[in-house]
Amino acid sequence: MVVIKKRNNVIPVEFEDFTLEFLANDKNIRKMEAVGKKLQKEGQEVADTEEEKAFDALQVMVKESWIELFDEDAYDKVYAFSGESTVDTMVYLLEVISGVVDEWEKRNNGDALKKYLGD
Repeated sequence: MVVIKKRNNVIPVEFEDFTLEFLANDKNIRKMEAVGKKLQKEGQEVADTEEEKAFDALQVMVKESWIELFDEDAYDKVYAFSGESTVDTMVYLLEVISGVVDEWEKRNNGDALKKYLGD
């Protein structure tokens, strides 16, 4: 008999006070790629605007990105965790994206697949 156990594709993102869960499915991985590209593009636009408007634009961009990847509750938790600092909330977002990508790549290592498939 062959028994197949369901793989867990939830990647926990642990903060000191709480844990967020990123569901690493096809849809969400594509969302993460899109958010990363959007942050690059809009980040440059924000840098090129007036200081006061840039900060407002940064706040909107960071909040929308968190909501896109998780939800508004996650954004609220991270924003509170950051001491209500948009810049720190953005840094946490970048760390989360980097960490999730690294974890996803470890879990879906192509070399391991080749080993098992005999290639």
